Amino acid sequence: MKKTVYLFLALAAAACLLCGCAPTGDAQTASAAAATPVPKDILDDNVDAMGNEVTASAIPEEELRIVSTAPSATEILFALGCGGNIVGVDVSSTYPAETADIEKVGDFNGFDVEKVISLNPTVVFAGNGLQHEDIEALEKAGLNVVAVEATYYEDIEKSITMIGGIVGKQDEAAALNKQISETAKVVQDKAAAFQTKPTVYYVMSFGDAGNWTSGEGSFINAIIEMAGGTPVTAGTDSEWLEYPIEDLVKKDPDMLVLSSWVNADELSKAAGYKDLTAVKKGHVYTVNADIMERPGPRIGEALQTLQADIETFLSGE
Repeated sequence: MKKTVYLFLALAAAACLLCGCAPTGDAQTASAAAATPVPKDILDDNVDAMGNEVTASAIPEEELRIVSTAPSATEILFALGCGGNIVGVDVSSTYPAETADIEKVGDFNGFDVEKVISLNPTVVFAGNGLQHEDIEALEKAGLNVVAVEATYYEDIEKSITMIGGIVGKQDEAAALNKQISETAKVVQDKAAAFQTKPTVYYVMSFGDAGNWTSGEGSFINAIIEMAGGTPVTAGTDSEWLEYPIEDLVKKDPDMLVLSSWVNADELSKAAGYKDLTAVKKGHVYTVNADIMERPGPRIGEALQTLQADIETFLSGE
């Protein structure tokens, strides 16, 4: 998958990303796909997303210099109050707005190792499998690297807790996790009252970029289920996959939920998709990819947004 995601990134016009203009067509899917994590070991109390033991104690605030190479980690750090300690981020770290003024060290698929080293960070919060070579290079250079990108929904809380422990924000991390948990409970309680659970397919990309979507075990599928839907890709063998268009047509989901990088008009004319009942009846909903595809502080917002779309669908049945 690493090779495929790299291809997605190459298809995206770098000028569009750096200049802030929105890509069009299949190129729209590149940024979202490149920022999507890959399967890995489940995070544990003292084990990071690459399966490495984490033994570092909290770093004193006056010594804290952070590089984040994963958008979700960047958002977590700001939510914990550590934005002022970040000296470098990947180009996909675009939230909150303050990230625009932070030195860029590369993208999620690969970052500039020498540049990261030159920033003299006391800790680097990284992604997972897509970044393994660069992570190893930083570790060989003697840097403190912790891979914190979550693949599974339950790992989001663990990621926040792990980051909070290292930056000395344990209480803030606990409060953030509580907030997310409370939002999730409200959403799940409401979903429990739904008389039907519509089938949902999440479109990360389509066409020449491939029919990429979330699969069994991914935090996105978990969000769909918690919000009151039934993922079309339940029971698949991997968390992120190219889903055969023939299978999608056969499944004919009740709803299509589109990443905001996907052009809805073009999708409605694409082979296979144009034949779906959801497309014909207008049951197509677009969500902010940054919220839906980043396993971080805004996951509660993703739950609420998706549930609102499901409620809209159910009200129109």
